[in-house]
Amino acid sequence: ELCEKASKTWSGNCGNTGHCDNQCKSWEGAAHGACHVRNGKHMCFCYFNC
Repeated sequence: ELCEKASKTWSGNCGNTGHCDNQCKSWEGAAHGACHVRNGKHMCFCYFNC
């Protein structure tokens, strides 16, 4: 099972899921990452093993 957390290292709009994925994995030790819209903002979310 994976838990979603907003990226702590991403700044600004998330327009490139691949870049978000790489940053989550290399900087935050996540399983993967993806861009999602929350409250009208494009944000990078990282997914960790719960």
